[in-house]
Amino acid sequence: MKNDPLWLADQVTYQIFPDRFAIGKSHTSESKLALPIYQNHGCTRRRWDEMPENPSRGKDFFGGDLPGIIDHLDYIQDLGVTALYLTPIFIAPSNHKYDTTDFFTVDPQFGGEKALKQLIRELKRRKMRLILDAVLNHVSDSHPWFQAARRGEKPYKDFFTFLKSGEYECWRGHRHMPELNLSNVALQKLLYRGKKSVLQKYLEMGIDGWRFDVAVDVGLRTVGEMRKAIQQRFPDAVLLGEVMCYAGDWCNNDQVFHGVMNYYFRDAVLGWLGGEVSARQMNHAGEYHDGYSHAGAIRSWNMLSSHDTPRLRWTIEDTAQRRLAVIAQFTLPGVPFLYYGEEIGMNGGHDPDCRRPMIWDEKRWDRETLEFYKRIIEIRQTHPALRRGKLTVLGQRLDGDALVFLRHTDKINEVALVAINNATQPLRQIVFTPHSHLYHALPMKNLLEPSQVVNMEAGNLKLDIPPRSAAIFVPDDTRLPNYKFFKPRNLD
Repeated sequence: MKNDPLWLADQVTYQIFPDRFAIGKSHTSESKLALPIYQNHGCTRRRWDEMPENPSRGKDFFGGDLPGIIDHLDYIQDLGVTALYLTPIFIAPSNHKYDTTDFFTVDPQFGGEKALKQLIRELKRRKMRLILDAVLNHVSDSHPWFQAARRGEKPYKDFFTFLKSGEYECWRGHRHMPELNLSNVALQKLLYRGKKSVLQKYLEMGIDGWRFDVAVDVGLRTVGEMRKAIQQRFPDAVLLGEVMCYAGDWCNNDQVFHGVMNYYFRDAVLGWLGGEVSARQMNHAGEYHDGYSHAGAIRSWNMLSSHDTPRLRWTIEDTAQRRLAVIAQFTLPGVPFLYYGEEIGMNGGHDPDCRRPMIWDEKRWDRETLEFYKRIIEIRQTHPALRRGKLTVLGQRLDGDALVFLRHTDKINEVALVAINNATQPLRQIVFTPHSHLYHALPMKNLLEPSQVVNMEAGNLKLDIPPRSAAIFVPDDTRLPNYKFFKPRNLD
């Protein structure tokens, strides 16, 4: 929807690590990896069914590319996904491309700019979105800018920060990733201010936004300047930050990111289900909704795994608890963020194990997990309260080990009550619901078990949730003949 500043809140985002997702159908694994672009010194080439090099040097390649993504858009769309996020696609010596050597060129390993334009066209035809990864804090030490800077050439010397010792500032001490001096005006023009700048070039090409790597190192002031520069030409574009902490200052107003990768959400949910975080603290973790602002919270990515973390199956062994994590991901404020392969039950520990190639042999898929993801995606996408609703947490009022909350929009019939019971005993308690339009005797249907219908009492609901299970209750105003709880005169 154009000119809707909250369009991001309606998405289900699917993360792809391009080298590991799929090879375009014009190539086999052998023919793709035989190309000259994979013959660099020190690189290794791996068959699709092999494991990533461990420990990783970032130099093992499987040959995935943008045409491979295009070939599998039917699969992605059938899942219910509406937006793609790709890790970096620009020229870099590594497989992960977080050490850029040319921001203005799509890496030939991925098919070059022609393949990116084709991907954009295909996504627009399907009314799907595309977000790319912006790595503007640092570059590779082989980047031409840095090589020129080391020779003392202007203006490049001022693109970096050299110390009196002859050393230079680099990301977390990694000398192969010198940090950019983002206060330099000439560099700002190249990266985001100019019409031909990195950010604006690809937005003009048709992408929908950027996710910023190591966002806290980029800095609040720079983020504000980027957003101001971008929104003048691209008012619908979104900027998201990788913020690995409580991110209130990073997305709570219109001078910073539209949203963040919500690591705060991830650690709370996984810690709770893993027994390291109490139910009381889990319920209070919903405070991110207020701290991020409502708009910032519902536009942030609710992630459970990514290319930087172990996969969900690795983190939580119990199948029922994994489903509870996903239900929380799809019902708490935020955009569900699905790392490729989670939907078919892929496994993997810490990097590089979490970056195994996508499994395309359907006989190896976890079909029950796949169908569960399709179902929870459909539930979220058909209920506005779960996409844009405000949050009222209720679980801190209850005994036991449960997360309970309301989501509600300004429309009185758009409300959902979510109860997630992590205990090994049933949750049988009355929960009071401070919401003015959950009327007495209103039938509430459990979307996860549609045959279960419970009537509201005078501002409360009697919960009966089995162990390690959940319910998503929404009003069912179709059950009484010739009577509506939500009357038209109250819907205005």
